[in-house]
Amino acid sequence: MRCLRSIVAFAVVTLLAVHAAPAPVPGQSTFTADRYVESVAGNLPIVLTAPHGGALKPDSIANRKEGVLGADLKTLELARALAAELFARTGRHPALVASHLHRSKLDPNREIKEAAQGDPIAESAWRDFHAAIHAALDATVARHGFAFLIDLHGHSHPIARLELGYALDSAQLNRSDATFDASGLIALSTLRDLHARSGPALAPSALIRGPRSLGALYQAAGLRAIPSPQEPQPGANPFFAGGYIVRTYAAAPDTPKVDGLQIETYRIGVRDTSENRARFARLTADVLTPFLREHYAFDLAAKK
Repeated sequence: MRCLRSIVAFAVVTLLAVHAAPAPVPGQSTFTADRYVESVAGNLPIVLTAPHGGALKPDSIANRKEGVLGADLKTLELARALAAELFARTGRHPALVASHLHRSKLDPNREIKEAAQGDPIAESAWRDFHAAIHAALDATVARHGFAFLIDLHGHSHPIARLELGYALDSAQLNRSDATFDASGLIALSTLRDLHARSGPALAPSALIRGPRSLGALYQAAGLRAIPSPQEPQPGANPFFAGGYIVRTYAAAPDTPKVDGLQIETYRIGVRDTSENRARFARLTADVLTPFLREHYAFDLAAKK
């Protein structure tokens, strides 16, 4: 009897191995059956998300009645441009998760109730989108020991600058460096794990808006950005602090080894033409290279 059980167990294991899903190929897109969610496998420690660049408006999904309903135009194309630039430099791919539904049908950057507003098909797409992010982050952390999440958006605020969202709002950023450093707010940010690993030698304000911050690197590259040494505080101006995606996957304490930010891009000069999207991609790769090297000992410049 024991021998029979062993034979059966071996047969089951063999059958599962034969029918197991093949490992994702870096750079290759896969879609859900309805083609509402796209996932691109990666082998860099970077995960890109594009929740608001979709164009599909199927009649089978009810229109959302509340919240922001307009798309962030050309943000999916912007994400693809950045992915292409990173591959050109490194020979490797970032992971990418994109929603192809128009925001009037689904807003994946909200919790499910506001995102889908009761429509069961939209709710299913929301779950697929977030399952894909989970899978991409888990695979990236398993491969590299960390993941850096970049959630790409587009704004129409009157000031043409990149808004870097670390899950810290205007009131939290509108403090002096000393007050901010003493506040403990860095523990609520999307760089909480990086700061915890860095220790007291790196002040919270330096990480968010110091001379080697992402904002400072963007400014040096020629793209106006906030927060940065030049523009450390939003003041009373409109500012997107970072939404559901980065708060759930980078700022939450139950997602260790994941850092990142939401980047709100302006349209003219960044998203409006393929040339400008390519320029943004080049400059972003320029910015990420020293940042990842200094904080994660990862050399993005090494082509393999």
